[in-house]
Amino acid sequence: MNFGLFTLFDYYPEDQSAKDYYRFILDEIAYAEALGFDSVWLGEHHFCNYLCPSPQIFAASVAERTQRLRIGTAVTIAPLHDPVRLAEDYAMVDVLSDGRLDFGAGRGFQAESYQTFNRSMDESRELLMEGIEIIDKAWTQERLTYEGRYRQVRDLAVLPRPVQQPRPPIWVGSSLSPESYQFAASHGYHLKVAAIFSPLRNFLPLVQLYRETLKEAGYDPMQAQISMGNHCYVGTSTAQARAVWESYYRRYLRFFSSLLDSKTYEQSQQHQSFTRLSTLLENLSFSQARALLAVCGEPQECVDRITQTQEMIGNTHYWIYADLGGLPREEVWASLRRFAEQVIPKFR
Repeated sequence: MNFGLFTLFDYYPEDQSAKDYYRFILDEIAYAEALGFDSVWLGEHHFCNYLCPSPQIFAASVAERTQRLRIGTAVTIAPLHDPVRLAEDYAMVDVLSDGRLDFGAGRGFQAESYQTFNRSMDESRELLMEGIEIIDKAWTQERLTYEGRYRQVRDLAVLPRPVQQPRPPIWVGSSLSPESYQFAASHGYHLKVAAIFSPLRNFLPLVQLYRETLKEAGYDPMQAQISMGNHCYVGTSTAQARAVWESYYRRYLRFFSSLLDSKTYEQSQQHQSFTRLSTLLENLSFSQARALLAVCGEPQECVDRITQTQEMIGNTHYWIYADLGGLPREEVWASLRRFAEQVIPKFR
């Protein structure tokens, strides 16, 4: 199994400057590579303290700091951008990293981003699908021609060309929408399941749909690449882990919940789902979170949870979000070290 480090860059300005925070994340990624992690995954958000509006810029910096790690996006919010420009930017990342890019794209959840960039959130699925198809063709065709609903391109050379052939791997970020699983499978794209805030059982029929659609589209389901993961802190014991991590996890949930103001979604078809999620997080106890969503405990607990996920989902990739809530550097490093030394070897 491939093991990755994941971050959404949740930043707390009262703790440190943005400059120091970015240095902290780069140091964390370099440390993860030294520990034997296989990949790093970077999220995109705008106009909030998820402090990474441009994963491609940060990915280029990661490429300079690392030699081996795969560098992925989880996810690039493709509907907010011109797909031709994304194809250019991420091809540059692939070149600068000597072919280490994993391109993950999804729709995001922040209504303000769509409003500010003059995009319709209700058309986000169509924008995502069209955008990914354009990026795919831009990377695999010498000259790009595309006639879509939102973007038309005629006989265009998109440069630079990626190092990886026929193109860098493409991952589709998917939550609980069957259409996302069907789209990913019908094109043979990899699947990045956003299961952070929903129990694992909810994804079983959707992953099965993905595999069935792969087969119908002529792809081998056994070759499917599926990624899942958890918020995670690995301690020396369950009691120690909870004592260290609970306040930071709760801080993160408060931050995330602050982005789900239901008023901003009243004009969107997605309003109902975000209202339910906000209510869930407000009433979630830490014990419930540990049982259903997050991993917080000694190494064997983490091994057991990953084993359960693999047996239920058959995922090929597993990532951990280790730096959330402003957890101090020494605790992030200690958790990563325990994960690398006492968890990863159980699966290799």
